[in-house]
Amino acid sequence: MMLHRLARAALIAVALSLTAAPAFADDIGDAIEEARRAYRANDLAAAKAALDVASQLIAQRSATGLSRFLPAAPAGWTAGEAETDASAAAMFGGGLIAKRRYSIGSREATVQVLANSPLIAQVAPLFSNAQLLGAMGRVFRVKGKTAVLARDGNIQVLLGRTLVTIEGSANEQEKRALLDALDLVAIEGFNG
Repeated sequence: MMLHRLARAALIAVALSLTAAPAFADDIGDAIEEARRAYRANDLAAAKAALDVASQLIAQRSATGLSRFLPAAPAGWTAGEAETDASAAAMFGGGLIAKRRYSIGSREATVQVLANSPLIAQVAPLFSNAQLLGAMGRVFRVKGKTAVLARDGNIQVLLGRTLVTIEGSANEQEKRALLDALDLVAIEGFNG
């Protein structure tokens, strides 16, 4: 009976230790755990470096999530692979970028989604002031959102903390077809 209780206690201890461990390891969790170990060892430089790596890995995963909003090629168009980057956004002050290049005949357009960038805070006042926005180009509405066709032919739509830009040699109608293919509500709700 005593042996049975000891065996049962050992099985419970093993089961508890397994449930305390992560169900699966990933690069982000590994980097965070590395930072935790370094912090406990009072190696603050190593802890910071590991957290920086974890932060970059999280940004990369978020940027990949952002790419799901890029539409498939509309009828008659071809689309390249979606590109994502968390580090290239540094030229915009940080944030996440997902973009895809589309072509129809000899014309092309690139749909770019920029999220969580300080640049967005700078352009937000333009989108909240119709006169300022009108100075940039022609204002129009799409799916209940305000957009602008800038003088350079680019289309921009601000959706909360996300800026969508469509640029390239495609004409306005073709760019608007790409804009119509976007789920603006889902993009606005992105929280990556």
